[in-house]
Amino acid sequence: MSFKLSVRQGPRPNLVFELDKPGYVIGREAGNDIVIEDPQVSRRHAQLTQQGNSYLIEDIGSTNGTYVNGKRVTAPTLLANGDMVGLADTVIIAVQVPLPMGGEATVVSDAVFHAPPTVPAFTPPPVQSQPAPQVPAQPPAQVQSPAYSAPRPAPPPSSAAPQYAPQYAPPPVDYATSNPADDKRRTILIGLGCLGLLLVVMLVAFVAWSFIDCKSFSSVFPFLFPPFSCT
Repeated sequence: MSFKLSVRQGPRPNLVFELDKPGYVIGREAGNDIVIEDPQVSRRHAQLTQQGNSYLIEDIGSTNGTYVNGKRVTAPTLLANGDMVGLADTVIIAVQVPLPMGGEATVVSDAVFHAPPTVPAFTPPPVQSQPAPQVPAQPPAQVQSPAYSAPRPAPPPSSAAPQYAPQYAPPPVDYATSNPADDKRRTILIGLGCLGLLLVVMLVAFVAWSFIDCKSFSSVFPFLFPPFSCT
């Protein structure tokens, strides 16, 4: 009969590991000797070291701890037949240790695994209630009803016409100053003045040409001064 570990609670229940090597590493990683694929189990969780017919179990820095029969492992602990090993609080493994010839084997039952001890909640001691002091009864006070007052009548609605805010009125337009006929007459006078000024300028230029360049002027306009000739 060999040393066995039987998974009672975890990702693969009823899985049995038969141990025959001097040492084993239990963890979540695939490179461990015993792989327990549970998210609460650390990558390298615990270590088994052979001692006689049994093994010592030691926690190797796991996050959620290693337990034997509900007690957290803080030092190497020798496993006995029927022990329950807990990895975190989600995996339970039963221990089956080979016994010498003639020994009675302990049947590992499906007993509920003892969870790690928890601190009980504080319960305050019961408080003895003291009887309330008796107060002599007093006669009920007479309640005086308030004097009735008639409601005030609402003021009558005012008959005056409602006052409205004055609306904005545009300023009056002086149509005398903006008569279209006057504007048209003014435009015509300005145009005639410009035309007369242009004619005067042309006449002055015409006379100046006759004095400055008499030959060219008489060749262009010979009929203007026929009795004269340019010297």
